Parts: sequence; structure tokens; C-alpha cells
Amino acid sequence: RDCPECGSPLIFKRGRYGKFIGCSGYPKCRYIEPLEKPKDTGVPCPKCNKGTLMQRKSRRGKIFYSCSTYPKCDYAIWNEPVNEPCPQCGWPVLTIKTTKRRGTEKVCPQPDCSFAEPYEEPEQTDKGDT
Repeated sequence: RDCPECGSPLIFKRGRYGKFIGCSGYPKCRYIEPLEKPKDTGVPCPKCNKGTLMQRKSRRGKIFYSCSTYPKCDYAIWNEPVNEPCPQCGWPVLTIKTTKRRGTEKVCPQPDCSFAEPYEEPEQTDKGDT
């Protein structure tokens, strides 16, 4: 593939934040893109209400969720978001958190809210069996 900005070939590079694809015309052209495209969760960002929360990987390989409009909006959470408002404080997003002691539960990501309830995985419907 060629660089969309200058037309030079794109190459695999390794930086302090991991591997990425960059332009071979560096330093004249600074075009870069991640190896893995972030996955869209479809949950709207509760901070800016413009973007959606995307599943990304940190430089250490841990999965986190952040706003698609980054760097304009810097909202980020570690646990998987659910498009459901908190019944206690009204925050528009809940997260799925798994612990050894309490198991898997839906919790409010706000530090001043203590809402938590057991989480049941939505059942998959098999279309092959009738």
C-alpha cells in the first residue's frame, strides 16, 4: 500500500508504544496508523455525546475502551461498556466488571456511585436447531 498523504510506500515500524504502520518518507511525511483498527462497541460516549466508545489495546496489550473522537475527548475506561443508564445516579453507561469475589456484574463507572447488580450474559439463539 501507498501513503495516502505523500504516495510513498507504507512500512511496518516498531516504536516505544509497540508496532505500527508508518510512511517510508519519514521525517518529511509523518503519516502513521495502528496495526489493529479499534473495534466500535456502538455505545455513545457519555462525556462528549459525539463519538462512540472504541475497543483499543494499550501499549502493554491490555484492552481498554475510549472515545472515537480522541484527542478532542479523553474519556476512557478499562471495563467493557453497556449502553444502559445507571438507575442510581443516571450516568448513561454501565460497565461489565468481573472479580473473583463477586463474579461478573454490571457496575456504574462513576467513583461516587455504588450501583452494582449481577450480570447475565444475553442468550444466543441457535438458528440451525429447530
